[in-house]
Amino acid sequence: MKGTDGSGTFQADDSHIELLRAVVLCHPGWAGLRRVTFAPDMRSSPTWLHWKERVLVPVLLPGMEEAQFACAAGDCRALAVCDSAIDSALPPDLGEASRVAGAALMEGYSAPKSEKFWPRYRRLLISGEVPGHLAIVCTLRGAAFHLPPTAMTSAYIFLEAKGGLPLSGIALWVNMVGDCLSRRHSLKNSNLRAA
Repeated sequence: MKGTDGSGTFQADDSHIELLRAVVLCHPGWAGLRRVTFAPDMRSSPTWLHWKERVLVPVLLPGMEEAQFACAAGDCRALAVCDSAIDSALPPDLGEASRVAGAALMEGYSAPKSEKFWPRYRRLLISGEVPGHLAIVCTLRGAAFHLPPTAMTSAYIFLEAKGGLPLSGIALWVNMVGDCLSRRHSLKNSNLRAA
């Protein structure tokens, strides 16, 4: 297999390859994923600005961050609380699409055999005790494969980009990931400086 630089190996610092690896681990069926919570707004620049400011930063990212802590602690109850918080904060149409995508991921794929948290959460989803939003299920899968938090977050944003802009191609999807992460971090830093 040829590396991205034409050599016989991939470079360890090839961020696109690492991003795609995280995407595949978080959602093996990512290529068939349809729109979840992101729909481009052609009146804004970039087209994901509205989604980032109203859905990603205030709802999904905080839920995913808390879910990462819950996964690290193996706390199913805390993960369910994160899932419910996302469920109550998303508008109904976005919530429905996210729950359907999360349930499809959880029902269609498994985690490593040694992973005990995945089947426990799957039972809660099947019984209707948790909503099973895609952001939470991706976080759970990422934790099962020991992905770092930034890789999980990047993979999720990539999935949203692919679903919302399916014909735009990988370069734009990667651009959206970079923009959503860099602006978020600069907003956090400016808030810290202002405090």
